[in-house]
Amino acid sequence: MSSQKNQGTIVESIDEIDSFVADMASLCMNQPYSDVEFLVEDQRLPGHRLVLATRSEYFRALLYGDFAESNQREVPLEVPLEAFKLILGYLYSGKMHLSTLDLDTIIDVLDLAHLYGLQAVETGVDKYLQQNLSVSNVCTILDVARRKNLNQRAEQCLNFMDYNGFDIVKHDSFEKLSKELIEELLRRDKFAALEIDIFRAVCKWRDNHPSEDFKTVAALVRLPLMTVQQLLQEVRPSGLFEPDQIFNAIGQVDTVENLPYRVVVLPWENVASGKHLARCFRDEQIRTVFELRNLSAINFIEVIYNYTRFNRNITIEVDVSCDQTHWDRLGSKSCLENMTQNFNFKERPVRYIRLEAVPSGSIHSVDSLTAMYKE
Repeated sequence: MSSQKNQGTIVESIDEIDSFVADMASLCMNQPYSDVEFLVEDQRLPGHRLVLATRSEYFRALLYGDFAESNQREVPLEVPLEAFKLILGYLYSGKMHLSTLDLDTIIDVLDLAHLYGLQAVETGVDKYLQQNLSVSNVCTILDVARRKNLNQRAEQCLNFMDYNGFDIVKHDSFEKLSKELIEELLRRDKFAALEIDIFRAVCKWRDNHPSEDFKTVAALVRLPLMTVQQLLQEVRPSGLFEPDQIFNAIGQVDTVENLPYRVVVLPWENVASGKHLARCFRDEQIRTVFELRNLSAINFIEVIYNYTRFNRNITIEVDVSCDQTHWDRLGSKSCLENMTQNFNFKERPVRYIRLEAVPSGSIHSVDSLTAMYKE
């Protein structure tokens, strides 16, 4: 026989990392070998000084430094119990599952991670919050981001709120925003929501913050963006604005001059089927109207039209509007030779795009309508 068969398999290393991690994790909040107890709320949580000091500079200073706790068996802490347990679990195992936690607990974990200098936890929680932004949690996350000077995260929250303003102002969490944050949000020209809904939301906010000075918040409501009917039937009876303010707003609404629009920048998208489309319908004159989800800043529209070979000589007319009351004609183009027509124009706020084919009896349909703000 060869010598290789006698030698067997050569062993180069031993790897029991999974078993080691499991053994370390089993020590978490267990009495055996513990030499410190944390008093959190109404519970005693046993710990191991050496493990905690090795894993965290905060606990190294607390348990082995010049603090009184270094000589005490019992260490009282004023921290949220569930979040502290999760932090202990991470220090012993190197793992933390976020998907099973509610938002309040995740925020508490983020606070403790910042306090204890656990950068990996801070980064992980921050990324998790970014990936799971929603209408129901973005106000809370924005508050945390501002408190902790997480400017990039705060800006991501604000951008999300810009594009989801219609839903944000109707959600209960909007009423819990601090005065500073609600003012920051309402100052944004890109926070796209109906102004009447913003007005109603800030009225509810006032009811939940009776001790706050409401004047500076009310001043950020853009009265000229509401209809005359809304101003007279809902805003005036509230008593929040002087009669002159309401009359001046009505004058701007009537003339459509210098209106302080809230608009989002519309990216390149097939509006006919994209996420920025609210609905498509026919008006009383059987013209096709596309309603955008938000009032959007655009300066380019591309129309791809389909028609039968019996009606090749079609002219497309394109109008845009903010409110379906005042329409601006962008132009008209013949489809005799080209089914794709581009309309370039000066940037403007648009909510409705109206298409009409002449002659109106032509058999036709819109294959694609692309609208965008083009740099």
